[in-house]
Amino acid sequence: MKLREYQLSLVEAVRHEVAKGKKRILMVLPTGGGKSFIIGDIANKAIEKGNKVLALMHRRQLVTQLTGFLEKSGVSPAMIMSGEESDLSSYAQVATCQTYLRRLKLHPIEENHWFIPAEVVFIDEAHHALSKTYQKILKNYEEKIVIGVTATPVLSSGVGMGEYFDSLVSLTTVQDLIDEGHLVPSECYGPSEPDLSKLKTVAGDYEKKGLGKLMNEPKIIGDVVDNWFNIAGGLQTMVFAVNVKHSKALRDAFIRRGVSAEHLDAHADDETRSDVLRRFDDGDTQVVSNVGLYTEGTDIPSIECIVLARPTKSIGLHLQMIGRGARPYPGKEKFIILDHGGNINRLGFYEDAIEWTLDGKKLGYRQKVVRKLEKKIRVCPECTFQHTGPKCPQCGYTIPDWGKMIKAEEAELIKLSQPKGDATMEDKKRFYGMLMYYQRDKGYSEGWIAHKYKAKFKCWPKMMSSVGPIKPDLACLRWLKYQNIKWAKSKRKAELDEKRKTEPASVLFGVA
Repeated sequence: MKLREYQLSLVEAVRHEVAKGKKRILMVLPTGGGKSFIIGDIANKAIEKGNKVLALMHRRQLVTQLTGFLEKSGVSPAMIMSGEESDLSSYAQVATCQTYLRRLKLHPIEENHWFIPAEVVFIDEAHHALSKTYQKILKNYEEKIVIGVTATPVLSSGVGMGEYFDSLVSLTTVQDLIDEGHLVPSECYGPSEPDLSKLKTVAGDYEKKGLGKLMNEPKIIGDVVDNWFNIAGGLQTMVFAVNVKHSKALRDAFIRRGVSAEHLDAHADDETRSDVLRRFDDGDTQVVSNVGLYTEGTDIPSIECIVLARPTKSIGLHLQMIGRGARPYPGKEKFIILDHGGNINRLGFYEDAIEWTLDGKKLGYRQKVVRKLEKKIRVCPECTFQHTGPKCPQCGYTIPDWGKMIKAEEAELIKLSQPKGDATMEDKKRFYGMLMYYQRDKGYSEGWIAHKYKAKFKCWPKMMSSVGPIKPDLACLRWLKYQNIKWAKSKRKAELDEKRKTEPASVLFGVA
C-alpha cells in the first residue's frame, strides 16, 4: 500500500523520535486517517531488519481488522486470540491483550513459549494503554520500542497520558483530512437536550446508572425517533446509547415506526456482529443502535448519520463516536449528527482543531478554537441546525436583536463573575436548611450542620429554630464537594507527616 503524504510524515516523525532515544511514542491521527496502514509500514520496516513485532488491542474485532490491513501492507501476521489457531513462528503477531496476558501467566517469561520477544510493540486504540491489563504486559517490554496509536490521546477524564508515554507525535487535523478529501464534513443538529444538572460525575463522565434512567424516558426515546424522521429519515444510521436497556428501547421505537433497526452490545458474538453489519452495508438494516461497541476502530463508511443519544463530558468518547460517520463513501458528501445530549455545545464541533499534550495531571488537550459569545455554538430554533453567528446557514433564520442579546449575555457573565457581598440572614437560613436536608440524607451527626455553617459564614448558627430542611441547590452541593476534597487532602497530608516522623525516607519514597 502506498502511504499518503501525511502518513509518510508521521512515519518519519516516529523514526525521528526513536533516533532521539524515545522508546514510548504516542502517535495521534484522527479517526479515518489510516493508522492501520502506518502500523503496517513501520512493521514492514522492522521485520526487514530481522525484528519481531507485536500489536496489542483490547477487542477481537480490532484484531481481525488489523490483521487484514497488515496483509494488505505486505506483512504476514499471525493471531494470538482465543478460538484462533496460533503460529508463533511469524515475525508479526496480533493479539488481544486479555488472551496474551492469560498465556503469559502460564509460565515464567524465561521459559514461556507464548512470550513474543518483539523489538517493536504497537498498541492500537492506545488511550487504553494505562489500564492494568496493558501495563502488566508492557512491563516485559521496558527496553523495547512501544508505539501507541490513537485518535484521542487522553483518558476518559481528559487527562493526558504522560504517565507512560514520553513522546507525542501529532501532525494532521480533522479539517486537514477533510480538505484533502480523506474525510467528509459533518452537519450538526441539536434537536433536544436533557436536564443533566442532577447527574453525578464519575471518572470524568456522567454516572451511567443515572444517565441511563434519564435517557430511557419514553418522551426522550420518542423525541430521538421523531427528529430522525424529520432530519435524517432514510439515511444509514448508527445510534450511540447509554446502556443495553436504552439501546433496545431505541431499536424497538424505530421498529414501531416501520424502520428496520437492530441492536448490538458487547454480549453479541463475532458472527452476530458481522451479520448485522452486513445487513447494514446492504441497506437491509437502516438503523443500528449500539452500546460502546463502535466507538473505536470500526470502519463502516456507509454510515450517513450519527445519533448521539448518549450525553458525555469526555472529549475522547465524543470524538470517537462522531468519527464513525466521517469516512468517505460513494455519493456521500457529508454526514449528519443528531445530538440529543448537548455534546457539541459542551465539547465542540468534530472539525475543531485540538492541541494534544502528554500532561499526566491536567487536561491533555486544548481546543484551539476560542469562542467568544458571538461565536458561541447555538441551536437554530427553526431547524435545530448547530451554528455560530446571527444567521443559520441551513435555513436562513436570523436571530432577532442579535447585538442586544450578546450585550445581555456579556452583562450576565460579568454579574456571575462579580464577588458576592455579605450574606443576608435569609441567605444564611436557606443555607442552614440545605445543610439540614443533606445531613439527614447522609445520616451525619447534628453537630455536622453547625460546623459546616461556621466554615461557610465564619460564625456559629443562631436563630435557626424555625428553619426546616431544604433540598440543596447545585451551588451548595459544589461547595460541600469542595469541603470534602479539602478535608481528605488535609487528612492525607497529616498521615504523611506522621509517617515522616517515624519511617526513613527509603520507605516513603523508595530512595536511600
